[in-house]
Amino acid sequence: MKTSLMAIAQMLPEPLYKGLRARYRALKSEIAMLRASYCDWRSFRRQSGLFAPHRRSVLEASIIKNYHRIEKGLALRSPRMGFGQEAIELLLDEVREYVRQFGPSGATAAAIHSLDEYLRFNAAEGSTLPRLAAVVDELRERHAAGGICCDAGGTKAVTREDIHRAGRIDLKGFFASRYSIRQFSGEPVDQSLIAEAVRLAQQSPSVCNRQSARVYVASGKALQARLLALQNGNRGFGDQADKILVVGSDLDCFLSVGERYQAWIDGGMFAMSLIYALHSLGLGTCCLNWSVEPPADKALHQAARLPDGISVIMLIAVGHIPDALRVAQSPRRPIDEVLRLLDADSNRGGKHIPPAPNP
Repeated sequence: MKTSLMAIAQMLPEPLYKGLRARYRALKSEIAMLRASYCDWRSFRRQSGLFAPHRRSVLEASIIKNYHRIEKGLALRSPRMGFGQEAIELLLDEVREYVRQFGPSGATAAAIHSLDEYLRFNAAEGSTLPRLAAVVDELRERHAAGGICCDAGGTKAVTREDIHRAGRIDLKGFFASRYSIRQFSGEPVDQSLIAEAVRLAQQSPSVCNRQSARVYVASGKALQARLLALQNGNRGFGDQADKILVVGSDLDCFLSVGERYQAWIDGGMFAMSLIYALHSLGLGTCCLNWSVEPPADKALHQAARLPDGISVIMLIAVGHIPDALRVAQSPRRPIDEVLRLLDADSNRGGKHIPPAPNP
């Protein structure tokens, strides 16, 4: 059947044949895009917290979101006395529900510590809020009985000098020295280095501090081969990496329709931090993109035994760097193509910003 269709097609005038072939390919892409979009919708609907507010991980994410609202308010220059009453009532309901169902946790402890600071702030402004204080005292005692100390959360005082002193590093040289490595030495990568890099990357910003990023380490060669076979872009070097990381984002952490793309945003920021953290520890990395259609994504989830609610951001090949190697130069776009000044009076697209002079 296929052969006969090809024979008929070849009998058509060449311009008509090419036009029909282009329309056929466009239709195939349209159908594939609709299918992929449907799979994304179904995954977010099933796995996010949008329709499962009482699931443990979803409730924890909402607690973090709401105590972070208090933290943000307390971090303002001039907080308003009694701010955030709606968020506080919701937070208290969630913490009590979580403790009732699952017992105290780090998230509920951080919520209590944030509420403690909120009470101290309001007391200093002349408002003691006795009803809230009684509930917080009761919850703190419940946590203490479970051996959980409520000493994290809220805000802390820092100075500009504190931040500047810690941040005075040669980032220009650091960024410029990080390459995508496609030659690895074969030396084993200690698992403690991966753990340290993940700890460093946990400082990445995330929406309302919900920290959705998850990292899965594939170290066995058989499993690595199965994962790499699903990724188009590691031929000739992927098998040299000692570790393959799968970076994902947990959809449980996202609670509204407006957050339907947030998994990729938070996961992408975390992945970049992780790559730089690995670089700081002397390891070479190569990002292995995961821009795939649903069947490949399903196959990766099955091969790596990932939870259904994990949205895969990328794979990362990790290994030690050999003594000498070649890397792609990968020149960057001119700065005036990337950086623009938004101005109501400027032409569409904004004005160019002249680069700073070299120091």
